[in-house]
Amino acid sequence: MKKAIVAAALALLLSACSNNQTVEQSQNFAACTFPDSPQDDAPGWICDVMPSDIAAASTGYAKQSAAGMGIMRKVAVNDARVALASQFQTDVNNMFRQAVESTVQTDATTGTTESVMEVFESVTKNVVSRSLTNSKILVSQVSPSGGLYVLVGMDEAAYKANMNSVIDTATEDSALWDKFNNRKAAEDLANALESLKQL
Repeated sequence: MKKAIVAAALALLLSACSNNQTVEQSQNFAACTFPDSPQDDAPGWICDVMPSDIAAASTGYAKQSAAGMGIMRKVAVNDARVALASQFQTDVNNMFRQAVESTVQTDATTGTTESVMEVFESVTKNVVSRSLTNSKILVSQVSPSGGLYVLVGMDEAAYKANMNSVIDTATEDSALWDKFNNRKAAEDLANALESLKQL
């Protein structure tokens, strides 16, 4: 009897192991629901499944308000734009870090590259907070509980224009160049900045 139970358990275990799913099958997540109404299905973008034809996008939310849909839309759009600016700033800083680390060779102390990164991140933050342009509302959706969700994003051209604006501002920022004590390092940095525009 014990042998039969062990054999059955072993057979069950082997059949479970052989039921491997493909990567695609294992990526089928549960359906998206509204965060403020979890029993109701929602479009995928509300759960951060971004459309592939958009370079960058973020979701914003405004709870139902007696002030009306106009105020809710402003709150939701502002929420989305703040998140989009943060995402964009991170993207550009990461790209710049990669370009500097792979291109710029300094003869100075090892702190020079880190100091350049700090200046560039400060420049990026200032530019993004002032002038992230051409983002627009792509779609909006009212949830069953009355909250408003919006998707704000940029297409590839708008994303590139914003990135070039940050790079141009960084190129003109004298504090960035003051960190280098030789002409070769400054040329390397200029080349790194220019290469970012080609991405």
